[in-house]
Amino acid sequence: MRGSLEQRYRGSWSLILDLGYEQDPTTGLRKRRQKWITFHGNRKQAEAKLTELVRSANRGEFVEPSKLTLIEWLRQWLDAAIKPPLRRQTTYDGYRGIIEQRIAPSALALLPLQQVRALDLERYYAELRCAPKTVAVHHAILHSALKKAMRNQLVTRNVAADVETRPRPDKDQRDAREHCWTATEARRFLDAAKAAGAQPAALFALALDSGARKSELGGLRWADVDLDEATITIAQQVTGLGEKPTFGPTKTGRSRTVIVGAETVALLREHKRHQSEVKMRNRTTYQDFGLVFAKEWEDLQTPRATLGQPLQWNNIGQRLYADLIEAAGVRRIKFHGLRHTSATLSLQAGTPVHVVAARLGHSKIEMTLNVYAHALPNQQQAAAERLGALLHG
Repeated sequence: MRGSLEQRYRGSWSLILDLGYEQDPTTGLRKRRQKWITFHGNRKQAEAKLTELVRSANRGEFVEPSKLTLIEWLRQWLDAAIKPPLRRQTTYDGYRGIIEQRIAPSALALLPLQQVRALDLERYYAELRCAPKTVAVHHAILHSALKKAMRNQLVTRNVAADVETRPRPDKDQRDAREHCWTATEARRFLDAAKAAGAQPAALFALALDSGARKSELGGLRWADVDLDEATITIAQQVTGLGEKPTFGPTKTGRSRTVIVGAETVALLREHKRHQSEVKMRNRTTYQDFGLVFAKEWEDLQTPRATLGQPLQWNNIGQRLYADLIEAAGVRRIKFHGLRHTSATLSLQAGTPVHVVAARLGHSKIEMTLNVYAHALPNQQQAAAERLGALLHG
């Protein structure tokens, strides 16, 4: 690979890279391919820049100068790499919201893609007024988009990887500690749920037993429940409500099978019997999606709501769930706190971390260790005592 230098006028130079020959698709003739780059500076600086470009081209790392801005690339990347069916609709909508509502109005957006530096990203994160976990999502989007830009030879490196003040959220750990019941509180809550009816009893017992996410419980089908084997297979989640609900894969994209306790199985059997009666009495109007948990008469809060539709989870959180907490006289925690309670109590009971991680559907065991570290000291103490008994009698 060769290069040459031509002066345009005082302090301005044309750096000419000879990139070899290519075939003209129209004429079929070979023609020389050159890249002309304008450079401002003295001759010595221009020669140094030309040498740098020639070396980059010889290593296959040459990136053609471009006026493409960061926001223009983010929009291209969103459509090319994230838009369904490549990723879930909820993921696409979330990313698009951050790009258009937060990044686009910022000073970062109009920077040329090739001129974005780690300091620019750090300044953008510092100016965001949102939770650390949300800042981490912004960073994940920018990191992924810039990584793709590097692979497409639009930039020489991913500057997001150089961010020193990379946001590290600790909100999950705080939530797991604060939004978590003791075993006594969980039992009192379940007693209140059992008194509320067959569906609430089965729903909240399964939530605490399995640690399943709210959306996973909403998408659970009877076809994925084996009451004889006491297992549920979590293979989908509800992604959209309404007259025509939509379902998609789990958060990690993988299904998992969870064994549940005998008491939970008994409550599920009673709920299934009750639900069958509701279907039979309303067979002309019941919309059967095969769901384990579906709207019953008390859940029809809008004119378009019908029996059998997926539960309106906002109502579950604000109405039924809140009412049960008040009836049980326990601390108010988020619905997601049922998942935290399930994991924490399992770990405190001595369940191995990898088993808890599998039940929760965590893609990496490190995630379980990080979020539920507060539940592990007691387990380590018990392990030390058991080992001491073996070693010293």
